[in-house]
Amino acid sequence: MAGRGVSTFDQTINLDDHDNSELTRAVLPRTEGKYDRALCRFDKFLALHPTAVSPPDIRSYKGFLEFVAKNMKGRLGSKGPPTVETVDGFRRDFEAGLLLRRGYNMPETISTTVREWIKQGLKEKVGLCEEEMDKDGLSPNDLTILMTQLWCRDFKEYRGTCPDRTRVQLSAAILIYCFTSARSGEVHESTARRDLSRKEKHEGEDEDIGAHAIAACYKHFILTIELVDGVRMLVLTYSRVYVKGYWKKKRWELPIHAFYEIYREELPLFFNFLMFFIPMASADRAFRDYESAQEILDTVESIACGPEEKVITTIEFKPEVLDVPVFRPYDEQDIKLSTGRSRGADAFGKEFAELGHRSGYTRNVTGRACRRWALMEADKNHSVTARMKYAGHIRQDTFGRSYAHPLSEVDGPATYLGVSTRHEHIQNRRSMGMYRHPQLWQSLPAKAEFEFQERSDIISLDNSMQQLSKQLLGLQSPEEKRQIQLQQHRIYNQKQSLYSEELRRIQKAQPRRSTTQVGTIHEQTFFHYVRRVMPERDRLAQILPLSGTLRSDTGREALKALEVLCTRESSVAYRSGMRPVNGKCVCGMPMQSIGYPKWEKTVMQNIASSATYGFKASRNGLITVSVIWIGQRTCFGAI
Repeated sequence: MAGRGVSTFDQTINLDDHDNSELTRAVLPRTEGKYDRALCRFDKFLALHPTAVSPPDIRSYKGFLEFVAKNMKGRLGSKGPPTVETVDGFRRDFEAGLLLRRGYNMPETISTTVREWIKQGLKEKVGLCEEEMDKDGLSPNDLTILMTQLWCRDFKEYRGTCPDRTRVQLSAAILIYCFTSARSGEVHESTARRDLSRKEKHEGEDEDIGAHAIAACYKHFILTIELVDGVRMLVLTYSRVYVKGYWKKKRWELPIHAFYEIYREELPLFFNFLMFFIPMASADRAFRDYESAQEILDTVESIACGPEEKVITTIEFKPEVLDVPVFRPYDEQDIKLSTGRSRGADAFGKEFAELGHRSGYTRNVTGRACRRWALMEADKNHSVTARMKYAGHIRQDTFGRSYAHPLSEVDGPATYLGVSTRHEHIQNRRSMGMYRHPQLWQSLPAKAEFEFQERSDIISLDNSMQQLSKQLLGLQSPEEKRQIQLQQHRIYNQKQSLYSEELRRIQKAQPRRSTTQVGTIHEQTFFHYVRRVMPERDRLAQILPLSGTLRSDTGREALKALEVLCTRESSVAYRSGMRPVNGKCVCGMPMQSIGYPKWEKTVMQNIASSATYGFKASRNGLITVSVIWIGQRTCFGAI
């Protein structure tokens, strides 16, 4: 029996094709790039310090890390020196690079000595930043505040071909982070995995790491009609394929998450991920057999099934959209313009933080806050194995080290006294509620604005912008114009950054005399005065905060309005007599020559004397504002 099947093993091999070299753990090309950059810095250090030795002894190693810390810019606090963790991470990259590229394994004694020296000696010598990431989570109450701001109060001007689809897309992204605990680089395009970087630095290797692929695409979603607890409903599953270290895992190790149509309790419509996903997919014409969300809901209502059928049918996506990212850049919201790129994780992070500031939060709202709250709740209600699968973790202690809130979950007084415990105050403190100011200033007060504009650095930037504008007028070459425009863009971004820093400083010092709103909170925003020319937004502001299901009358109405937003090229509705004719405004000017964002801002902020609709502002001393039901992209002169 031992020799069974051996007779067929008669094909020989060439032993010279193999050697005795030892292989290290597989490393991705982009990770090798980090190692190479660390070694390049070490070579620069050796060139500037002739007495240093290579491989480094303890003295040279300490000097090298001091050299790195003094030349590296941090990202936390005042953006001075890096943090202790950043320098220690660089140390690990450097040692890995020495082993991979130069075959030198750093002795454990030297590595341990330098690691401990970073925590104390280098921190004191260089003044390493001691700031840490916030441990607060995004609670359901915080989520309610953000979604209410986004749909009931917000008048953020989004760009792109379908600007309001960005609002729908942002809502869906927030919910998917809250409900799946996904990292931002798993749903959106990770900065570390950009396609451009892969092509330029790795010459086409590691094809699966292309940035266009490392994002949530339609192929990662499966929409079905199922029988759940005896009720027919839509169920959407999402495969988190691109978790951290996904390339080393088997498919069954990757987490899959399910969303469903009807919750056990009545909740606001904007808490349902399907409320935003289905309109986006319908606007993309992604469904193979259905043209609209209403047809899908009608099928759920009418489809027949027996009690033994749990998964009734699958709603298929078209093959040509499977590789298209669901969350796309603002200039590719129309699926016909998609190039396969996904919305960047960094762009989403900035947009999410800005929404938080508009909602009154003094600190940045992040995707990590969504993940942290989701994992803290999963840790309370599920097993360790379930929590690790939900998070995509490999090590059991990752949650305790990186996500658990420092506030103890134990009610100390009640536990000691043996009385009934309270828990809500702990939940409140773990959320971001402490960092919210309901009356937070969204722009600099008049005096602070004047002082800001009179600052020498701001005046210098304004003068530079004027000089560039004059140069631009005399240029004929498109390339020269482009270079000037890039310089203008950099100056504009620099001024905006300085403005934001000054605003954050003023906000921190803003007094908290009262949290009572004067008048109706919805009447204190610009959206209150312009919503009448935005019928879909106006209706959604009324019904999305209401409790209901997708198949209810309000749910169907919301889905229909969201579908319109995902396909419309403007935020406002046409007045019948002012629609463009043959691609031209009623004044005869071609529509392409009229900048819509500039037009919209002008129209919305000017008072029209012959208003179709007029109403008074709130009691805060605001003037009476009138709004005309006018069309998008109509030139203001024609009005």
